Amino acid sequence: MITQIANDEERFLCAHISDLSALSRKTGVPRFSRFLNEREAVVAGLGAAQTGGSKPFFYGGYDGAARTVCGFFEGTYAEELPHEELFPVCAVTFSFRSVDKLSHRDFLGAIIAAGLERDVVGDILVAEDHAVVFCLDAAAEIVAGLMKIGRVGVRSERGITRELPRAEFERIKAAIASMRLDCVVGACTNTSREKSALLVKSGQVSADFSVCLNVSTMVKENTVISIRGFGRFRLSEIVGETKKGRLRVVIYKYI
Repeated sequence: MITQIANDEERFLCAHISDLSALSRKTGVPRFSRFLNEREAVVAGLGAAQTGGSKPFFYGGYDGAARTVCGFFEGTYAEELPHEELFPVCAVTFSFRSVDKLSHRDFLGAIIAAGLERDVVGDILVAEDHAVVFCLDAAAEIVAGLMKIGRVGVRSERGITRELPRAEFERIKAAIASMRLDCVVGACTNTSREKSALLVKSGQVSADFSVCLNVSTMVKENTVISIRGFGRFRLSEIVGETKKGRLRVVIYKYI
């Protein structure tokens, strides 16, 4: 799937990442962006590649992070050092009563209300009685200083001091005619092929964080499909065929 820069905001990000790459080589010092979402990370990769700059590295505080910081190390004093240890990213663990049932939205709202911008905060992972918030080092004092999330009292500790919560998924089994994008979108949304094709053509579907308007684009296993109004899905695997030759697939929906 071909990734293209979609708008002026992405062009600005592309140029900013290119500047960071050049600056890291010029000064010999690693340079870092703020937190990027998955789409912005794709754009950052383009920004580095288009100018022939250093290879970008992405890290969000743990393996598999959705929101990451882009860093450049080639040609710097830290080129041979463990890169993860040098990223200006830290974690804050919050504990609370399970009956309070705090959510991702609750934590993000409290953080924004404290005066922080969204791009200084990474993933917010919430479990039944605790949460882990990743942020830039510069924002750690404010994040760790939160004593209430909404009306709920919480206790904070620097670092990952409890089990790291993991994303939850809904498992969907489906039989589709082919691996075309409109067929996969139809399985994700439980709608007809005609309606799923309309979603694609109207720009409401992204494949691996890039908008895709071609209904006949072939989808590979582990592709992440984002559908506006329906959520985010991952086509996990093809598990076989039906007697009529349709493909049996497993899709996971992010909850």
